Amino acid sequence: MQAPKAPRNKPALTKGDLTHVSEKLRIFDAYRGVCPWNRDRLWAAALDAQMSARTRAEREAVAEPRGALQILDAIKRHFVSK
Repeated sequence: MQAPKAPRNKPALTKGDLTHVSEKLRIFDAYRGVCPWNRDRLWAAALDAQMSARTRAEREAVAEPRGALQILDAIKRHFVSK
């Protein structure tokens, strides 16, 4: 017989925590929406930069912030208290 599992305490972060993390990531320096945390503004700025990128180097430069936003979205989905 197995012992009952203890309830998992889900760590809770706040939007302030996401603001702090995004401020520390230097890749967001050129984007609006970092402080205070505004996911929609950050995504809009990143997608606007993607659409206006003309060279491969510009497109590659935009790929890193987009990837970081995807990671922050996943962190928000799983750890930010509602």
